[in-house]
Amino acid sequence: MKTYFYIAKLRMQTMLAYRVEIFTYMIMQCLMMVAIGFFWIAAYGDNEVSHNVTVDSMMTYNVIATLMNSMYYMGVEDRIADSVKSGSIATDMIKPVSLFGMYLAEDIGNLIICFFRSTIPLLAVGALIFGIPAPASPKHFVLFLSSFVLGYGINWTFSAIFAMISFTAINLGPAFSVKYHFVNMLSGSIIPIWFFPQWLQTTVNCLPFVYMFQAPLSIYIGKYSINESLNALAIQAIWFVALTLLLIFAQRRATKRVLVQGG
Repeated sequence: MKTYFYIAKLRMQTMLAYRVEIFTYMIMQCLMMVAIGFFWIAAYGDNEVSHNVTVDSMMTYNVIATLMNSMYYMGVEDRIADSVKSGSIATDMIKPVSLFGMYLAEDIGNLIICFFRSTIPLLAVGALIFGIPAPASPKHFVLFLSSFVLGYGINWTFSAIFAMISFTAINLGPAFSVKYHFVNMLSGSIIPIWFFPQWLQTTVNCLPFVYMFQAPLSIYIGKYSINESLNALAIQAIWFVALTLLLIFAQRRATKRVLVQGG
């Protein structure tokens, strides 16, 4: 574990060196949060409640979704793509540490830095403009934290699996952009799925994306009861385990491919 802590520490030091990039990203996220917040205010109009969610809860949803987005940076995608392109993936695989454990440690380092450098300032701005985004109850907040961890795990494992396409494709730059917007649309990070047609809700609920963002956010604002929250956590855990097993399988296939090609 000391090795992974050290890797996370190195990543944190690297992130601190790019202060302008972090500051620019924070401004972009802030503008997005404010724009979406005023959009929802205009969309609700004179209606106080829509789909059993009040306008105040929708503002809280928007602020917390922005905070989650700021911490859901998945560097594993670029890390794998760059390593495969440069050929350094072969040397990474023979290091005396788990390949994806190393990538995860780096992304956790990213998350910690993003929390202090982006999330806290964004929370302050959101509270100033839309009010303090308080959870529905202390119990909902505790369940939200567990759901956030599982949501991060689902997002990370899915990103790692998607990045494994790098072993068979030359350039995944455009594909990463498509994947990013696809996940944003189907995860409820911008527009909650409950505003979509019923047939689309049924389809999306069978996919893992909604459990990355909307499930934790629904727990936070109290749209889910305690029992519904526990059910959502159980489904998140199932998706996380399934994607982890799929990632292990994909890694083994990729390892054989690298050995055959000689790196």
